[in-house]
Amino acid sequence: MLNTLKKKFNHITQLIFPNHPHLFAEWNVDIDQLITGQENYQPCQSLKAFFVIVDRLAKEYDLKIENMDIWVIDYKEEIKNFVLPYIQTIEEENPTYTLKSSNREVINSLLNQDFVESGSALLFHKLRDTISKNEFDLVEKIPTARIVEKALEATAQVRAENTYPKMKSNAAIEQWKNLTSQAITSMDDLTADIFDIVSILWMQQANHKDQMIHFHTDDALNLRRLQGRKEESDGYQSSFRKKERDEIMKRLAALTTIWIRIERENLRFINEDQGSFEEIGQVQFNPLFVVDSVTVAYRGDNPIGIYECSIRPGELLSNFLFGSQKSSGMLALKTLEYHPTKQKYHKRLARYLSWQWRIRQKSADYLRAYYIGGDKGLLKVMDLDVNPRYGSRIKEQFEEILDTLQQDGIIKEWSYKEKDLEQQIEQERNWFANTWLKARVQIIPPIEVTGMVDERELLLSSDDTEETVDFSTMLKGMTRRETAAAIEMVTKIQVTPENMSRIRKERGLSLQEAAKEMGMSHSTLSRYERNLIKRPYTENIKKMDEWMNEK
Repeated sequence: MLNTLKKKFNHITQLIFPNHPHLFAEWNVDIDQLITGQENYQPCQSLKAFFVIVDRLAKEYDLKIENMDIWVIDYKEEIKNFVLPYIQTIEEENPTYTLKSSNREVINSLLNQDFVESGSALLFHKLRDTISKNEFDLVEKIPTARIVEKALEATAQVRAENTYPKMKSNAAIEQWKNLTSQAITSMDDLTADIFDIVSILWMQQANHKDQMIHFHTDDALNLRRLQGRKEESDGYQSSFRKKERDEIMKRLAALTTIWIRIERENLRFINEDQGSFEEIGQVQFNPLFVVDSVTVAYRGDNPIGIYECSIRPGELLSNFLFGSQKSSGMLALKTLEYHPTKQKYHKRLARYLSWQWRIRQKSADYLRAYYIGGDKGLLKVMDLDVNPRYGSRIKEQFEEILDTLQQDGIIKEWSYKEKDLEQQIEQERNWFANTWLKARVQIIPPIEVTGMVDERELLLSSDDTEETVDFSTMLKGMTRRETAAAIEMVTKIQVTPENMSRIRKERGLSLQEAAKEMGMSHSTLSRYERNLIKRPYTENIKKMDEWMNEK
């Protein structure tokens, strides 16, 4: 098969890649090596990408590889668009700055935001939680964690051996084995942060599921807002302390050792937004992340970790971060800044709320209260001790965590659902187990999550059946002015791209005219109506809200 392909490559490269004449020579060298069966030889990224897309097309349309030179013209653009990013990667052989510059733009943009799109599927959340709490069972030969939640049943393993990327020498393989042999000890909240950071950067840049992105240790340190000893002209930090960089490199290496598998056959993943489902059959163990072009940092003869690499989510994980089954929510970037040991509970609660808010988004029941204790309570979520001997200390710590999240804008505000809780606690001896652990808290998300400027909108959309509001009863006895105000509150138009476009057109206004009335740029309004702005500025939301609901 490879001999046949080699004869046809000249024609194909000239046909599809006329502006990249070097490919013919480069690919033929690789094919010669593959034909001779050279052990551990890795062809260039562009040839790998070509093989992937050609094989995919052949299977999808029942085409024969040996006739590739005949049918390839029909899929010219698809092949070109798939392979092109990998050609560019190879041509930029000095990745330290040229490739990292694209990440710099993304990172600098993210650092101007408070919230960012992040993975939020059930599998994504449970994997991250498993990593942060290191729930891998060390009794088994291979450290294993079993994830069972609702319709999900999966297995995650830490495979220190035979998980290395294919390398060109036995020495490189041994170095990789040494690097990953202690991976299980690096499963913690900082590793969960790197899991988030890599996923966020990939979601920001990927154009297809198989696309690799360049990742540098400094990218993670910048997103965690750690201060380097040097600041570039664009604000990007560098020259970090040795310990800070080492910790990131170790965690990145640890992530590459995690493999996952779906256990149930024909498992149905429900797409809550589209009201549909996709069946995914049982699969073999799949790497959580795939890495290539790895640069390992050493201190003497000892490998420290991955300094930089090309990386993408594995086949299973990428299904939830890209394409029709993508499931994402809004994660507060402040979560990444919290100290991974001193503030690990803050991190865990912030991640959990991000996942919960995505689930509650469809029905907008953001005000449904959370239990403090129990198997599904917030203490369990954070893995916070529930020893009654330290009841007062635990309660104080719990409240401090919520207060900090509120001060940092991760939540808008919080309160106990039971209004007389403090009074009950004062009157009861065993208050910790009998009262406080059974209590609930109401946590209001920030406007960046709900998109609701007025808190009354949250109250109206709440689905708390215990305190249902009967507006017909409320209207009785009101004055005409009070009645009008109540009706206005109920019928208030929500700020969405669809509503904005509809109302502007109903008023017969152009983008320029409407934007001028609101006091904002027409380009911003245009991008908002086309749903290109995922997180509008609070000031612009207020302007649009006032303009849409003016009488």
